[in-house]
Amino acid sequence: MKIGTLALVLALVTAPACGGGGGSGTDPGGSPPLAAAFVPDQPSPAGNTIAMAEGAKSNDVVTVNVTLTNTSGVFAIAFEVPFDETHTVYLGFAEGSVFEQGGNSPNYTVDGTSNPGRVVVAVARTNGTATNVSGTKTILGLQFRVKEAGVYPVSIQNTVVYDSQPIPQPIPAILWFAGAVKGV
Repeated sequence: MKIGTLALVLALVTAPACGGGGGSGTDPGGSPPLAAAFVPDQPSPAGNTIAMAEGAKSNDVVTVNVTLTNTSGVFAIAFEVPFDETHTVYLGFAEGSVFEQGGNSPNYTVDGTSNPGRVVVAVARTNGTATNVSGTKTILGLQFRVKEAGVYPVSIQNTVVYDSQPIPQPIPAILWFAGAVKGV
């Protein structure tokens, strides 16, 4: 019996290794790779509107652009983005173009780690002047990874847009729209 076991071990050790299945783009379980997308609540925002829109995407990662449309006298913004942390992961952010207008170097404060399932955002111009937004421009992009197939709501809460008065005041009548991260 010992010689038979030794022969079996030698046969396994000296046998050529199998490379496995072909590279068909599927995971070991045989399912196709996950693709991320974003479904906006308001795909065509009107003036004085902040809305989320799909940005760049690659495989299971999608950027959700937070945009501002046709709004005058904007100095700063603050809001929170709750998301489904069971099915999605916040990866980071990219600066936009709204607050940079006129060569400004705004302050971005974006915290996606202190409160699980929530990204807290504040952006303010640094030169004391407001900017006027014509058309739809990006405030910032938030990057999310989907963990599994499904549709996972992303919302916007605790919202305010400030003007540039000596003591900045909230700009009234701003509409806010969010959406959902989708894994397919």
